[in-house]
Amino acid sequence: MISTHPGACVSLRPGPRCITVAEGTGAGRDGWRAAALVAPAFVGLCVFVIGPALVSAFVAGTDKKLTGLDFHWVGTANLREALADPDLGRAVRNTLVYCLLTVIPSVLLGLLLALAAERVTRGRPLVRFALFLPASANMVAMAVVFKYIFDSNPDGLANTLVGVVGIDPVDWLGDKATALPVVALVGGWRLTSLVFVVYLAGLTAIPRSVHEAADVDGIRGLARLRHITLPLLAPTTVFLAVFVTVLTLQTFETVAVLTEGGPLDSSTTIIYYIYEVGFKGSYRIGYASMIALLLLVAVVLLGAAGALLGRRLRTAREDAAAGTDAGASTPAVTVPATSGAGSAGAASAAEGRRS
Repeated sequence: MISTHPGACVSLRPGPRCITVAEGTGAGRDGWRAAALVAPAFVGLCVFVIGPALVSAFVAGTDKKLTGLDFHWVGTANLREALADPDLGRAVRNTLVYCLLTVIPSVLLGLLLALAAERVTRGRPLVRFALFLPASANMVAMAVVFKYIFDSNPDGLANTLVGVVGIDPVDWLGDKATALPVVALVGGWRLTSLVFVVYLAGLTAIPRSVHEAADVDGIRGLARLRHITLPLLAPTTVFLAVFVTVLTLQTFETVAVLTEGGPLDSSTTIIYYIYEVGFKGSYRIGYASMIALLLLVAVVLLGAAGALLGRRLRTAREDAAAGTDAGASTPAVTVPATSGAGSAGAASAAEGRRS
């Protein structure tokens, strides 16, 4: 019989050897050790995130300027000005267009690349590494590279390529019709790589037994993609849609390097407009903080909606799996014998889930 009282001798086998259970101080010691490890990260979070956010929320209700120390509390005056600001409205429209030009193509292209990379057998690590490279690139440096690519000079790479098909040189970054699409193209280039990585992880997480059961049932190609792969990736798709949208709402580097919001504010996004208001021209840091606070509220609401939708999708999938398990336990005499392959596939899937 083994006794676990503090200080008791626990005999594992006959003989003189025993293990003594120490006094119950290990939990407290582990707690202090964990607190010591977490403390630096928590201090950094407070200093660089929580603290500035609280200060910004306070400054949003003042007329504070970056160039002066005096300020006055103005309450909701900045909010009323933001709701009626035509320049902010233009920046919001540009940001929404940027999201449409970036989010949907990057999610679709990232999914296609992940599906293609999963089928690669030779050189798979090299292919995955190459597709992941844009996600690890520095966007400021890459924006400089793309600025040379889309230079208005006839000898620029983009103009050289379109010249092959007889198109005249285009002022890609100086024309209102092309400036924002080019900025979206550069942003989508990097986001597609991030989407690819997440989708690849989601495809890897799908149990092999599901694909084996689909093979037995004769479900292949587009039918498998439509009825098996995409439904299982639905929570991942919701997460990516929200995540990529939040990233596009924070776009700054590409706009600052490529167009500086021009021409005629045609590529000014919300974040770049906040920068212009708070750190250029009038230096109205109070008004800029109010716009940033409104953007934060929009991002929080978007994230909450995405989390709720993702939870519902996971619940629906779990309910469907439970229904499948219940159907698998039904007596065989109640199942019409119309397809032996279908019965074998269901049995294979059930056996895969048990294992």
